[in-house]
Amino acid sequence: MKLTRMLYIILVLLMLLTTGCWDRKELNEQAIITAWGFDLNDDGGYRGTAQFAIPAKMGSGKSAGQGNTAFVTVSGTGKNMYAAAIDMQLKVSRSWFAGHRKVVLLGDKLAKHGLSRVLDELSRDPIVRIRTGMFVLKDGLSVQDFLELPYPLERLSANALINMQDAVGLNPELSLRNFLMAASSEESCPVLPVVEKTGSSSGGGSKQTSSEMKLWGFAIFNRDSRLVKYLPMKESFIRQWIIGQLNSNVFTVNIPGEEGNILVEADHLKSKIKTSQRDGKVRIIVTLGGRSTIRENNTRLDLSESKNMMLVQNELNKQAGKYVHKVIRNIQALGTDILGFGEAFHRQHPYAWKEIKKEWVGKFTEAEVSVALNLRVWGEGKLGPSGILKTNEVKK
Repeated sequence: MKLTRMLYIILVLLMLLTTGCWDRKELNEQAIITAWGFDLNDDGGYRGTAQFAIPAKMGSGKSAGQGNTAFVTVSGTGKNMYAAAIDMQLKVSRSWFAGHRKVVLLGDKLAKHGLSRVLDELSRDPIVRIRTGMFVLKDGLSVQDFLELPYPLERLSANALINMQDAVGLNPELSLRNFLMAASSEESCPVLPVVEKTGSSSGGGSKQTSSEMKLWGFAIFNRDSRLVKYLPMKESFIRQWIIGQLNSNVFTVNIPGEEGNILVEADHLKSKIKTSQRDGKVRIIVTLGGRSTIRENNTRLDLSESKNMMLVQNELNKQAGKYVHKVIRNIQALGTDILGFGEAFHRQHPYAWKEIKKEWVGKFTEAEVSVALNLRVWGEGKLGPSGILKTNEVKK
């Protein structure tokens, strides 16, 4: 009898514990945020803007052109970012869900002012995914204006930014994680990808068939998380190569004595950084390698000749090496180590690092850097010279 009563009590308790989620919110009762961002107002306050998906238009099968967007944008203002978010909620009929947010956008005025408050809000909110893409908007473009841009290939325009990064070989959805790691480290400074509004890119085409957004490059931040300079995409690719996060790159090679040039695409890219210290000065050797294929030959050279291929390879390494060294010098002048030199020195000389880590900005700026390139020309595409040359114009 006592056993039966005990089992009864246990069953009642189990029923109470498995009655479901009393505070559940159905997905179709929430507003889904796909992207949001902040601008700094002239009065020092913040303006937040969120892009909400419209589920009814997500699977319609129609084009995402003008008049058929699958999203809506809402903005709010406040003295801080949380107050701006509350002001946004007052304009939305549903409580929002930010778990699907893939993109965070920042106006350049806010980026130049500093991102310490932004980072605190993003890292403190448990809903924010660490694998989130974070972008800086160039040329004073506001977050709201950018999020309202149409994009013909994606139902949600914010998703286009992630896909653009993936298409060019950059790491999508990792900007926030990488920024937080670099901002909290002693060795490096953070960067963020930059996007801009370009206007119609299809000539006389309509807005329904044109893209108005473009990846521009990287924004370089100092140790105080303030934007100090923009790095164009061509130079950004070099930075990615040096830190070992680039899949391929394209180079234009000028041949001495030739009016035209040769376009080379390099892949299987590799990078090695070796550091040392002598007489109190840091020395760094950057070795970059890979294999390359000729994509265009606008010269008279017959590339089926081994001596001509060797000429192209030598000029490729010489010219690309000079350009890489120039990019490194420009970054050194800013005192912002976004090249992984500090991390390499710390890893290779842990005891010496303890002595110089507080002086690393100066050490990085004054470091002697040498660059060695080893790009092998792997293939020449179509055998022989350019197909438009006459026989007597070909240079063997």
